[in-house]
Amino acid sequence: MSQDPNRLTVAMLMSIDLSGSTAFKSQMQGDRDSIPEWLEAFEAFFREVPLIMIGQIARAFAMEDDLPVSGVWKVIGDEIIFIGHPRTEREALLLTVAFYRTVVDYDRRIFDRWPLRVKGCCWAAQISGRNRRIEIPEMLGRDENHPYVDYLGPDVDAGFRLSSCVGRGQVIVSVNLVQLLAGMKDTETTQFHYVGRKVLKGVNNGRPYPLFLMSMPDLMPETWEWEETVDTGLVELAKNEPMPPDEILELLGNIQDYLNRMSHAGIETLEF
Repeated sequence: MSQDPNRLTVAMLMSIDLSGSTAFKSQMQGDRDSIPEWLEAFEAFFREVPLIMIGQIARAFAMEDDLPVSGVWKVIGDEIIFIGHPRTEREALLLTVAFYRTVVDYDRRIFDRWPLRVKGCCWAAQISGRNRRIEIPEMLGRDENHPYVDYLGPDVDAGFRLSSCVGRGQVIVSVNLVQLLAGMKDTETTQFHYVGRKVLKGVNNGRPYPLFLMSMPDLMPETWEWEETVDTGLVELAKNEPMPPDEILELLGNIQDYLNRMSHAGIETLEF
């Protein structure tokens, strides 16, 4: 069943990014006149990840009547950004599960072949007065009948800032999405780990942003003890102590109320 773009209310953005790619390119450059040795790894990344994501979406929605519109939205450098338009809370949950499994699975696959890892960021934006959908028919390869669609707004921007806070093999999730999923009765075994807070440039008027990593008991990210730096996220995931949903809801409810009262942040709870 097709979706009317004018009735889409939530955009989910899911970024999977190569970690260690700059050093890898430098080390694997090869001879000046030859094809660089790193090219094979990057071709595999851009070819395989979308196929794995499609497979994980099919798996997650196997018992559902329909699928939400989803696919690759943008490619920026060494980063693939998927977009999905869930129509219900459950569709948002299943898209999150599919993305998480894609990241953790591919992190293991690529590390088996090259000294590369991947990391993921999943966030959501309510398409309303706060965040807007725009069409750009002038984009190369598009026309008025099939315009390029972009999304602008503070919740869209926040995800790009948040993506810098996640380490290798891990998936970080925006607070509005964590709040939505933590409030569901059937969470498909998803769990969230609170790993601290950080000021993200241009987000929440300079107030710290809560950082939540996602995990699933049957597929945990690799926690290598010999990484060159201590990763707070890996430490928390190794403990496997997720934050209880009721505590998540209380914490994020208080934060949202504070920011809206004190700094007029205009933070919205996701609605379908």
